[in-house]
Amino acid sequence: MAMNRFIALGRGILLCVTLSFGCGGSVTESPGSSASAGTAGFGRGGMPADGGTPAATGVAGSGAGGTDSIGNSAGRSGGSAAGGGAGKGGATDNGGAAGSGSPAGGSGGSGVAGMRPDSCLSDACKCSDGQTCNFACSGTVTSPCSFDCNKNASCDLGCPGALCTGVCQNASCNLTCAGGCALTCDAATCNTNCTSGNCNSTCTSGSDCATTCATGGCTTRCAGAGAECVIDSCPGGCNMFCTDGASCHMPSCESGCNLQCDGPRCDLDKCGGACAIGCDRGRTCQIGECTTGGCYIGPIGTRAGHSTLVIADCSGGRCSIECAAGDTCTIGACEGGHCTIICEQGATCICKGPNCYVTML
Repeated sequence: MAMNRFIALGRGILLCVTLSFGCGGSVTESPGSSASAGTAGFGRGGMPADGGTPAATGVAGSGAGGTDSIGNSAGRSGGSAAGGGAGKGGATDNGGAAGSGSPAGGSGGSGVAGMRPDSCLSDACKCSDGQTCNFACSGTVTSPCSFDCNKNASCDLGCPGALCTGVCQNASCNLTCAGGCALTCDAATCNTNCTSGNCNSTCTSGSDCATTCATGGCTTRCAGAGAECVIDSCPGGCNMFCTDGASCHMPSCESGCNLQCDGPRCDLDKCGGACAIGCDRGRTCQIGECTTGGCYIGPIGTRAGHSTLVIADCSGGRCSIECAAGDTCTIGACEGGHCTIICEQGATCICKGPNCYVTML
């Protein structure tokens, strides 16, 4: 509500002042203008109302109203939000936006963008039946968490204390781990961001598993038809074991990575050096580029079948392939020299360039 007041200043000068009353009960006094619009209050993890700005004094988890330009309450605060909900802006009497509490919906509703994850301990980190969950393990290295995500749930999982374990079954899981975590995926989509290395993934038939291993030393075991596994951007020492028709792909490794493959795909796109692939009978295995040299591909397994083994470019030199009878083996280029294909009788061995040699057995 507003009213005008006239003040005589002398010498025939008359000043008109407008008084505006906010709903908080305080009075704003300004010459010829109304009170400034207030700011939107928001609860923990919430977003401000459209057109507003977050109030610095919003109460976490309550959706309490913010303050306007002179410190008055910007309208009515919302009710308490169940489980620490996010405040949503509501209309106010003086143009500001207040926070109205909204329930978090338990752990199932906490995956919404902008909301903080729910803390969990030990084996209490569970999500199922189509829920969307955002968990952060509050355990330690000596007391890590065990995640359980199943039945079409969608889970964001955080393990800042390292060494967490987890099972993702018929679900979708994104795990961020400080290091040493172990995630088992069964008919699931699993993405692991291993910030300090040494994480392990076990993926079974029908799973799609990807690991980013920032400091190296990660291992993925991938088994069963339809399973597809990737370790991306490994500085070194990563291992992949793909069996029973599973596919393996490692886009890059700085050095010392190893793959053992029995599946339709076994590719290491680029290795700095000293990488190796063991290729099961009847499979195709290849290293795209070996920049500092010393890479190797050889056969494993005993079943009948003819394999295709390829090192496309060994710019660093000293690469080698062991080529069994019936296999086709190729080293495409060997700028660094001293590349060798050890070729059994009945194998087809192609070693291109003047620095590449075939040794017949």
